[in-house]
Amino acid sequence: MRKLLISLVMSVGLLGCATPTDGTNAYLLPGSTLDKPVFKVKTRVELPDYLDTIGIAYRKSENELVSARKHVWAENLEGLLEERVSTSDTLGEPERELTIIFEQFNGSYTGNAEVKGTWILSDQGSELARAEFESKIPLKQAGYEALVEALGEGLDEVLSDIQSQLP
Repeated sequence: MRKLLISLVMSVGLLGCATPTDGTNAYLLPGSTLDKPVFKVKTRVELPDYLDTIGIAYRKSENELVSARKHVWAENLEGLLEERVSTSDTLGEPERELTIIFEQFNGSYTGNAEVKGTWILSDQGSELARAEFESKIPLKQAGYEALVEALGEGLDEVLSDIQSQLP
């Protein structure tokens, strides 16, 4: 009887370890599809407060943006974006700086991943060039995993466009 009781307690204990405690899913951006360094200048990323949260942002309507509670970034979003941008070769022109300001990096009720913002190239505080960027990538299927994949694809598209526009 004692062995049966110990076995039962052990089984229940192991089941508790195997079950997720709150059902939260954490995501990283997928690997870049770009096969070479993106920029030859120092880079910096900026996010508005509503995107600089742990929850993945989703636009429910034209005017309503929510941050998911159970679908979160595995790391700080600004850090994930900087990591993608920082794969560049900064030996080119170290006194120049590229600032990429994201206004949107979210899913949308339209079925797209939205990546939108502005980039600014400066040289010792003096602005050399500025342009806006926007990418809308349709999700291949419903769900946050598909959204994260589409956001990664949109980010690569935007970074490639910025690279081609830099003087």
